[in-house]
Amino acid sequence: MGLLSGVKSFLLEKFWLPIIDETVFYNPFNTAVYSGLFALAAAYIGYPTIKKLDIELDKGFFIGIAPFVFLGGAVRGLKDIDTLNTIILETPFIYLLMFGTVVASIILSRKLESETSYSYYKILSAIGTVILLISLSFYSINNFLGFAMIVAALASTIILGYSILKLIKPSLLKPEFYIPVASHYFDAGVTGIALMFPRTVEKHVLARFFIDIFGSLTGMFLMKTLVIVPAVYYILKNVEGDEKIYYLFLISVLGIAIATRNLLTFVTLSG
Repeated sequence: MGLLSGVKSFLLEKFWLPIIDETVFYNPFNTAVYSGLFALAAAYIGYPTIKKLDIELDKGFFIGIAPFVFLGGAVRGLKDIDTLNTIILETPFIYLLMFGTVVASIILSRKLESETSYSYYKILSAIGTVILLISLSFYSINNFLGFAMIVAALASTIILGYSILKLIKPSLLKPEFYIPVASHYFDAGVTGIALMFPRTVEKHVLARFFIDIFGSLTGMFLMKTLVIVPAVYYILKNVEGDEKIYYLFLISVLGIAIATRNLLTFVTLSG
């Protein structure tokens, strides 16, 4: 009983409590487990599902899926602004919700494609856009200063990043590299600026480590540079074909979705 009670207490404290209590942050245990589960799901569920649905990872697919990339962050933020108070919008349930929504939308789009003159990706894009616009209607820009600072930080990052790559490694000036990296720099800029204002906190373990040492903006960009850039570079050099495109796409999705959530929540609540 002692061992079972200890295990139960551990699971409740490290996994369940962070889900039901917004004041409890992520910890090394649930971070490691969620990361592992996400990686396994990406490899053994996500990629096989794309193949089973006979989806080509081409320009059409990315046009169709684009609204859903931002939708994940917009839907997750609805809990932050107290519009929808449900644990379904918490990690890891939000990933299941979005995966199911995307798969259902793709299946519906393919069915409608066979019955209309429209390509599936156009239908898919329309479905995602409608849901995204509905989600965005619950937000508002109440912090114009913070929003302007984020825009300035991101513009500076784009110019600086382009200049560095052009000077040091021009071969990396291609979408396969700069899109996934830029998506996480998007998150770094949003989070770094937001943390300069009251009512904003960072819940993730690794990010808090860097922020505590280097400050919010520098810490976020340094963390992303040390983690994301090597990961993207490794995939570019060691993975081929559709798998390479798929994993780079997933990295981009994570960065954009998290940044979207943080941006919408910040400009809505920090006014």
